[in-house]
Amino acid sequence: MERFVSMFFRGFALLVWGFMPCLLLGQQQRPVGSVTKVVQGNPTLGMVKYTGDPQGAKVLETMLTRCDWFQVLPEGMGERGQIQLSVHGNAYGYSLSVRVAGEERVLQLEGRGEDWNEGAAKVTDALLRELFGVPALCTRPIAYVVTDSKGRKELYTCRIDGSAQTRLTHNGAISTEPSWGHAGALVYTLNQGSALQILLMDLGNKRQRIISNSRGLNASADLSPDGRKVVLPLSLGKQVDLYLLDLSTGTRSRLTEDDGVESSPVFSPDGTQVCYVSDQPGRPQLYLRSLTGSKARRLTRGGAECVSPDWSPRSGKICFSTRVGGQYVVAVLDPAHPEEEPEIVTEAAGQWEAPSWAPDGRHIVCTRATGGSQDLYVVDSQLHTFQALTKGARLSLPAWAPAR
Repeated sequence: MERFVSMFFRGFALLVWGFMPCLLLGQQQRPVGSVTKVVQGNPTLGMVKYTGDPQGAKVLETMLTRCDWFQVLPEGMGERGQIQLSVHGNAYGYSLSVRVAGEERVLQLEGRGEDWNEGAAKVTDALLRELFGVPALCTRPIAYVVTDSKGRKELYTCRIDGSAQTRLTHNGAISTEPSWGHAGALVYTLNQGSALQILLMDLGNKRQRIISNSRGLNASADLSPDGRKVVLPLSLGKQVDLYLLDLSTGTRSRLTEDDGVESSPVFSPDGTQVCYVSDQPGRPQLYLRSLTGSKARRLTRGGAECVSPDWSPRSGKICFSTRVGGQYVVAVLDPAHPEEEPEIVTEAAGQWEAPSWAPDGRHIVCTRATGGSQDLYVVDSQLHTFQALTKGARLSLPAWAPAR
């Protein structure tokens, strides 16, 4: 568990929002919790017609498959789809006519970009938004860490289909632990010259600045959804505790003070609570604490270590990695229902680590270590299926940018 262990420890049923005949295109979106039909898998989608530049057809099909909200039918079977698309592709953009089984209206959507992949990402996001009320997904970057042959680490981003790979850092050192506050900014840890620092990166303006360089530990920070605060563990005394840093004033306040070692904090979607890891019970477990200073609540029980939490702004659920039978798996819990047991969502072999929620609140990006590689995978938390985003790589600590 690189984000946490490297510092302290080593040692459907798919619920589709208003889908199928109950989906009324063009009508007001239902709230997130409104479910009108339970189905056993993704709805089928077929491309019944494609005109224009043929280069765009395969790119769009790949993006529709990668978003993992549809079962994309093979060529020639489009008319059997529950969702049927007529597509025109030209000049790195798409125009879609969308028909849904049982509906009379035809939805018209467009998406254009600087290349085919961007155009496909935009039009797929438009389709997901109209059909399911899903916020931006395919257009939001995934940050991750790349390690070179000399052990140096730099941050990169890419889209859900692996396109638009972009290098974010050029520090020539150890740049790691990216964590988004909102879609335009992230914080990360820099280990350079045996000193740890936390940097804030503004992606819109392509600027970064040091926000914490206290003596000792500066690591595993998280930026609040409004971009105004950072929560991070510091070793200001003889122990490691969590602190809240106000970016506008530079002031910090202590959140925890106990015998345990705290790490990997993440803000709640409304920015009023923090989920974090503590080894106070003897092994790393998840805890929840309000920023107002109320007593911490333990979220996980049992002997298995639980690390690397991430909190979804859409579903309100927390994903994390836990060790079961010698293997790390990804699990999901709902902090609003502490009586429920966490649900394991990765059942295949390998070490599944560092999970991060996608903006849709359904999918999770994480790493899976098998053989001699560690690749990025996208996991469906509802169907327990997965797709490999990379193959034969050595990547770590992915973080999916939120919709906003």
